Amino acid sequence: MEVKGRICLVLSLFVAVCLVSATVSLARSERDRELGVCKLKCEELRGAEQDEKLTCKQSCEKYHQEKQKREREGGQRRERGQSGGRSGEGGGQYDIVFADIERELREMVGKCHQSCQGSKGEQEDPECFRTCMEQYGRPEQGKRRGRGGDDTSMSQKSRKGEREYGKGQQLNNPYVFEDHHFTTRIESEQGSVRVLQKFTDRSELFQGIGKYRVAILEAQPQTFIIPNHWDADALFFVANGEGTISLTNTENSLENHNIKRGDIFRVPAGINAYLINRHNNEKLVLAKILHSISVPGELQTFVGVGGDNPESSFFNAFSNEVLQAAFDMDRGSLEKLFGQQKQQQGIFKKATEEQIRALSGKDETRTWPFGERKGPYNIYKEKPSVQNEYGNLHEVDSKDFSDLRDMNVAFSLFNITQGSMAGPFYNTKTTTVLVVADGVGLFEMACPHLSEQAGRNIETSPGYEKVNSQIRRGTVVVIPAGHPVVLEASGEQNLEVIGFGLNSDRNEWFPLAGRDNVMSQWEDEAMELTFGIPANEVQKVIEKQKKKLFFKGPVRRGRAFA
Repeated sequence: MEVKGRICLVLSLFVAVCLVSATVSLARSERDRELGVCKLKCEELRGAEQDEKLTCKQSCEKYHQEKQKREREGGQRRERGQSGGRSGEGGGQYDIVFADIERELREMVGKCHQSCQGSKGEQEDPECFRTCMEQYGRPEQGKRRGRGGDDTSMSQKSRKGEREYGKGQQLNNPYVFEDHHFTTRIESEQGSVRVLQKFTDRSELFQGIGKYRVAILEAQPQTFIIPNHWDADALFFVANGEGTISLTNTENSLENHNIKRGDIFRVPAGINAYLINRHNNEKLVLAKILHSISVPGELQTFVGVGGDNPESSFFNAFSNEVLQAAFDMDRGSLEKLFGQQKQQQGIFKKATEEQIRALSGKDETRTWPFGERKGPYNIYKEKPSVQNEYGNLHEVDSKDFSDLRDMNVAFSLFNITQGSMAGPFYNTKTTTVLVVADGVGLFEMACPHLSEQAGRNIETSPGYEKVNSQIRRGTVVVIPAGHPVVLEASGEQNLEVIGFGLNSDRNEWFPLAGRDNVMSQWEDEAMELTFGIPANEVQKVIEKQKKKLFFKGPVRRGRAFA
């Protein structure tokens, strides 16, 4: 019996050791998994260089070691009967570490983009950008911004910047896109094509508009843009200048249209087109919204001939035997046509006055395979839908211009008088992509999504974060459906803003202040129950402003415009 008892004791101890070992092993495995996830996030950190990713990973490891140390100390305290402290912390703490690193990096990059703004950040002047990053304290220098020493916290600087109303872009603001968010697809002395990054690359909040992209085309006077086609439907607005666009169709004919400032025009996906700036002095500027066809958010330009080099022609992707059979032509003749590019100017070519006159011609509206096309629609054709001394709004939808229906896009143009403002207002179904065509101003929006990310509990009561930024020519702003927004012009010049309303079917927009505002339509009892005061007192406030949409802005009321 004594031997059996000893055997049972040994077996019990062995099982206990195994259980403890298994528990420790599982805990170690979970910690290792958390560390791996943290490092993976560092590797995926957008905008970070390799040394910054390495520093991020080192921070993960440092936290991992500190956590292990706390757990060991917690175990010793429990053996002494003391509190376990923070030993129960989970993997969510790694998210805190990573979020801190990511926030610091974004703040630093954002600051340097603003400092080198005149040269488009690191894209055009990498030396300026590198110097700026070093000035703020690169990770390889061993500095952690705001943690000891004389280095001022970047987060403190950003909060100070937000208090100084209108000082650049608000950090961690996914709704505003600046120059550095564009990629230059084509560029020469005669012109350029710049495409905004995919909306979904910036934030998951933009999944609903993932198929759309924004592009800007600029062409110098007397410039010819060689024939090409896109795998996307394109709607463009002539922001400046005048030109002629020529489209081919399946009926073996050509369609020419003269275009001028204020024109809206659609080019369907796959339609071969070429364009000229027929003005002698003015630049031609087109703001485009493109709806991708093949891969959501991905855009490709297809050029047959006339590019920078032979590889610029899609014909040269085919074998010589295929081209010889297709054109019924010998190899030498084909190489002379497709294999040699005599004019090394890219898709933008300088044209002579005689060529410009010949290409301009007259407007020719021909029968389109899917019905009669009407040509461009000018935004100034009809009177503004809203107008007063503080600004005006032109609107075009599919009822006015049927070409908008296929892309499910509406169009608007705000012209806000200097020192004035538009809004607050919101759209019911449309996500609006605003492109600043001219002027300088400010933008403010109430956003519940950033409030959620800030950790506020909106299940019990709504919470909204103020999103604000200075805007200027070339700035792109995304206004999701339902989000109240205000646009304000500086006191120096008017602010002109192009609006592409995406997913615009059956959309309505509602003013939140001024004449016809939403609250003025409520019944008296609803006002009293909502505000907790008599309806006549509410009406005195919400009905005092007699203007609609456009009002005297804060600048005119005495606030300085930073």
